[in-house]
Order: sequence, then structure tokens, then C-alpha cells
Amino acid sequence: MKRLYTILSVLLVLSFALTACGAKATPTPVPAPPTAAPAKAAPTAAPTAAPQATEPPAAKPAAAPVTITYWEQEGDDVDVLLDELVAAFMAANPNITVERTHFGNEELRDQFQTASLAGEAPVLARAPNDFAGPFSELDIIKPVTEVYDQTFLGQFFDGALGPAKVKGTLWAVPDNYGNHLMLLYNKALVTEVPADTDAWIAQLKTLTDEAAGQYGLAYNLTEPFWLAPWLGGFGAWPLGDDDQPTLGAQGVADALQFVHDLKFVHKVVPQEADYNTAETLFKEGNAAYLINGDWSLGGYKDTAGLDFGVTALPKVSQTGLYPSPMTAGKYWFFSKAAAGARLEAARLFVAYMTSAEVQQQWLEKMSRLPSNQEVAKSDLITSDPILVGSMDQLSKGRGMPAAPQMRCAWDAMRPNLEGVMADSMTPADAAAAMQENAVKCVADMGTK
Repeated sequence: MKRLYTILSVLLVLSFALTACGAKATPTPVPAPPTAAPAKAAPTAAPTAAPQATEPPAAKPAAAPVTITYWEQEGDDVDVLLDELVAAFMAANPNITVERTHFGNEELRDQFQTASLAGEAPVLARAPNDFAGPFSELDIIKPVTEVYDQTFLGQFFDGALGPAKVKGTLWAVPDNYGNHLMLLYNKALVTEVPADTDAWIAQLKTLTDEAAGQYGLAYNLTEPFWLAPWLGGFGAWPLGDDDQPTLGAQGVADALQFVHDLKFVHKVVPQEADYNTAETLFKEGNAAYLINGDWSLGGYKDTAGLDFGVTALPKVSQTGLYPSPMTAGKYWFFSKAAAGARLEAARLFVAYMTSAEVQQQWLEKMSRLPSNQEVAKSDLITSDPILVGSMDQLSKGRGMPAAPQMRCAWDAMRPNLEGVMADSMTPADAAAAMQENAVKCVADMGTK
């Protein structure tokens, strides 16, 4: 295996060298927030009993000043909260300075790998769960069981930890859980959500007037992440238990047939719709339903005149199964090179950033569901119909595979899904092509 990592490292370095001349996103270094005072939380309804943070194994920060850096890929609004949380941590730990650097999603993955191979990685990265696959394959991150004990890890839902496991090893710690798709509906247009897809499609037809630009449903038609719930609803999944592609299964073809028919047979979705188009249709009242993620809820709450509800996608009539959106969240990864005072400071910082206290703020300010079992009992969830609906869908979700093979599955799914939604490929042919392309990709990457 050591030889494999050496080969992979060389190949990656060569790859980045070859692409260095192309357009490249520039990371945005963010100065450490001032430590004068912690950020003040916006007033909100408090839970009946404030959840208590589970303490990590006994440890104290080093007496000497230490600076740690983490890289992230969130949006601007979330970065504001991240900086507030960092300011509060540094106020309580004046000998630790925390610096943040912002990247786009793909740039973070690439730059962390490159920096790690060059011995220049930051101590921490906060990223989606699927980074665990390539990072662990390259041996550039630590298993979190080397950092925390089981008492600390026991505060999290098993389902929240699962998406960060590869080959049975846990590689990251979650600070929130979800990142899942759900069904949103405009209450001015929908009074009752049908229980199964046959009844739902019948309702969607009554809500669609293409000539008037009104549709029953809008969503990102050609993005594979939006196909994933229907794969589960038809009894399929991109990878099997052995992490090898299973895209040639009948359930994949059936799911592709379902989304094809929404457009070309039932005609209840727009002819073209990317993420922004679908969101605009819903916000402007021109789509009765929208499939979107938990990350989007805050924006809809702030949309004037929009009264919306959230629920789980209806059961698939053909199979009796519920659609299963992929679930994940945001996770903290420790660089394998982290050691000594910097590792200890990072350990304390991540324990704070994943604590019940901080997850309560994610819930209050961003409507992000917690990975902490106690925070999930908060009145902020049980008294909020939006979050109740989100939790219902989350309970029917399935963890996004973090294995490196999943990247091959995504790459194989996208062009063939586009072919189905352009009506240039049959669902059966598209499923077969997905499997062929994914298998070839896995063979080329040399992952077992």
C-alpha cells in the first residue's frame, strides 16, 4: 500500500503541474476575527432544557501561543457564522489563534491534496463527507479515533458518522447533519401532499399550465444529486456494499424512466431547469412544488409573500419504497501531519465547533439539523413544522458514500442523465452506459 500511495502522490503532483497554467480559483484568506468579545446570538426561542456539550477527553491548551488554520468551502452567509464562532472560541482561549481560508468546493479538495503532498497542509479542513474517500486513499488525514475517544464520539448520531467512514474507519467529525433534499410546497397552491407518486403526479398535472409558465414541480433536472432519491425509491443505489458501482441495476433504469416521464409523458416539470431556474420559479409562485436541500430553507423563509411547507417525498407507488435522498453534512478533517501543540489546539477547537452549544446556533441561525443527539430534542425542531418536515425526510435518507469510487459514479451519471432528460437516450441504455463508464473509471483509478 505504501507503494500505491507513492504512485498516487506522484500522479497527483504531475496532474496539478499540468493544470497549473489553466484558470485557477484563488483562495480567500480570512483574517482571524477579533477576540475582544464573542459574537452575540440572535434572540430566538430557547429549548426547554438547554443541551449540554459532551466534553472531549481531558486536555488543556498549550501555555505558549499557537496558531492553527482551517480551510472551508461554505457560502458567504455561513462564513459569517463561522467567524462568529471562531471569535467566541478565541475569546475563551486567548492563547489560540484560529485563521480561516475560503475555497470553492473543488478547489478545496485539490489544494488540500496538493498542500498535503508538499508538506504544507493546514491542520484542519471543514468539508463535505465525500472528501473522506480521496483524502484517506492518499493517507493525508488522521482517523478521528486517534484524536477523540468513544465517549466523545458517542454524542453524535450513528447516521451522522456513517457518511465519513471508508472501509470501516471514521475519518471526520460532523458539526451538522443533513445536506439532504426534501419536498417543499407552496401553501397557496397545495393544501394536501399526496402519500404516493401516482396520486402526486395526478395532482401535479392539475397544477401545471405550461403556456402560463406554471408548473407542478421544479428541480435541478440534470444534476445527479437530484436523481439519487429516486434511485433509493426504486431499490437501487450507486455503489454496493463492496463500494463497487451498481448503476446497471434495473432500479437505476426505472428511476431514470420515472424522471424522464415527469418531463416528457406527464409534462409537469419545465423543459429546462437548473438550480437557479427552479428556485426562481418556486419563489415567484410559478412552481407548486420544489425539490431542494436543507441549506436553502433560510432563503425561502426570507422570501416575501411565500408561505411554504416541507415534507418527505411521496412513496414510490411502483415499489412501495420511500425515496432516499443522500445525507451527509459538514465534517472536520485533521491533517495527518498535525502534531504537538497545533494538534492539541485543533482538537480543542473542533470539540467546540461540534459541541451542542454550537450546533444549537447552527439550528437557530441556519436551520441546519444537528448531528448531536441531545440538540435533536430541542423545541426549536419539535415546534417548527418546517424542521419537523426536514427531520422526517432526513429519517428516510441514506448516507452518501464517501468511498473514492463514488466520484466515478457521479461522473458516469451526469452525461447519461443529461441524455435521458434530452430524450436522446433510453433509460435502459443510460443505466448501462453509467455502469460501463463507472467501472472503467474505477479500474483506471486503481482503487480496490
